[in-house]
Amino acid sequence: MPGRPKKDPAKRPSKAEPQSPSPATIENLERKVFDFFTLSQLGKSLISTQDLDDLARIFVASVHETSNASKVALLIYDADISTYKYQFSIGLSEESVKDVFFAEEEGLFWRVLNGGEPFPIRDSAGQYRFPRVVQKFKLDRLDSEIWVPLMVKNLLCGVLTLGKKKDDTPYDDKELSFISQLATQAAVAIDSAILDQQKTRATRALGKKMENLSVLYDVSRAMNFMNDLKKTLLLILDKSRSAVGSQKGSVMLLNKETGELEVTVVRGIDAITERKINDGEMQCTKIKLGEGVAGRVAETGEHIIVDDTQKDKRFKQSAASNVQNMVCLPLVAEGDCIGVMNISNKKGGERFTQDDVNLLLTLAGQVAVTINNANLYHLAITDGLTQLYINRYFRQKLQDEIARSKRYEHPISLIMTDIDHFKKFNDTYGHQQGDAVLAMTAKLFRRVTRETDIACRYGGEEFAIILPETAEDSAAAMAERLRREVEVTEYAGLKGEKLGVTISLGVSTYPQHGTTTEELVEKADIALYASKAGGRNCFHIYDEGMKKDEQRKH
Repeated sequence: MPGRPKKDPAKRPSKAEPQSPSPATIENLERKVFDFFTLSQLGKSLISTQDLDDLARIFVASVHETSNASKVALLIYDADISTYKYQFSIGLSEESVKDVFFAEEEGLFWRVLNGGEPFPIRDSAGQYRFPRVVQKFKLDRLDSEIWVPLMVKNLLCGVLTLGKKKDDTPYDDKELSFISQLATQAAVAIDSAILDQQKTRATRALGKKMENLSVLYDVSRAMNFMNDLKKTLLLILDKSRSAVGSQKGSVMLLNKETGELEVTVVRGIDAITERKINDGEMQCTKIKLGEGVAGRVAETGEHIIVDDTQKDKRFKQSAASNVQNMVCLPLVAEGDCIGVMNISNKKGGERFTQDDVNLLLTLAGQVAVTINNANLYHLAITDGLTQLYINRYFRQKLQDEIARSKRYEHPISLIMTDIDHFKKFNDTYGHQQGDAVLAMTAKLFRRVTRETDIACRYGGEEFAIILPETAEDSAAAMAERLRREVEVTEYAGLKGEKLGVTISLGVSTYPQHGTTTEELVEKADIALYASKAGGRNCFHIYDEGMKKDEQRKH
């Protein structure tokens, strides 16, 4: 068989020579490599950053560098107020744009934004396409040409705005596509940072609420077990200062007779002055209703926040005040403002927040309830004329003190006293003058006795004074001080005359004179009548030689 004809090697077609890529192709490849590298690097930077401010700076700087834009700004969504707020920019004056924002609202502008694609904010003539929105929110301060929505799961989490390019050429589709890719990466990171920020805020808010509830629980619990008004008020002041991080605090009560606010307790000043004020040894400046911050709060019943006392004209400056900022809160009981609570000098120079105020208002309510309850209790156990404790309270307290003395093996003494020849004041000058003598004598007793002593109106012109942890000799010294104070005091008559008043006193002491309420009262009463029999204006300590029946004959 004839074979296939052999091909002539010389006649074989030659292979095409490889052609070099065109400059345009090389440039396009380099551009794609650069874009890929940029996206990769930006992605790494964004992933490793959780702080929203840092994310904004990285993203805006990347866009500014790769887009040739003269101005770049970023607005981020704030879910708390449903608003897109300025976050960061390059090429714009920070002062002019820091307050730029726009809110969610219906309309074409909102629909275009949620379309998720970059769009020109101006038309070919340079006029804004959405003049109503731009004017309403002053968006012209961004001096932008292109807006790029930042979308995550079809939700708009922010907006990137681009000003004119530095070379005044328009943005082409490739440039906008690349910027969109940058925006997509940034949107995911920003959304994650926002969620993390919200989680952190929620955790802090929950912690703060738990802390506040703990404070309120501690205060409520203390109110149930404390029967000392000042101690309770000081506890509430301490809790209030600690809860909001402030240095000083005070409670001022309204004196209805004078219309002035008077400091009752204070915290956060030097220890010596603080003790003197809280013990009543030192008087602070009194403030009239309507005067200064405290006076206005007491007058209006509305709290006032003063961020800077140097600039706020409502604050009444004084050399000793040393207050930089403060919250003044009304103390309202049964519809009436009975005083104010001041919390001042927040630590670190910070301002008081609304959360601070909300907690303090609740605590101020606790203060008002405490004071009101104390006032009601005081009225229930206090004689209206003399402002001393009534007989029923006297017997209960004497019984309590005896029980305490038995437990701790401490002495306790009792003074019984009445006004010499009291009947003549009523017969000579009338019962009104007699009441005035009783009230003045009670006032002297309150001034001479110690804070721990319990002065009571036993009945008629007779008084009883319980002296806890007081032995016989100390009780005798107190009886003499009382006698002397009344003797040297000139009592004012209703017609301007001066009246001389004296008292007689009897002293008994636990346990040598008795171990029960009845025994101590009986022995002190016998000693009192011994003083009357001995010429009055004197005191006697009970002893077994005194015969009650014989003394009563005198």
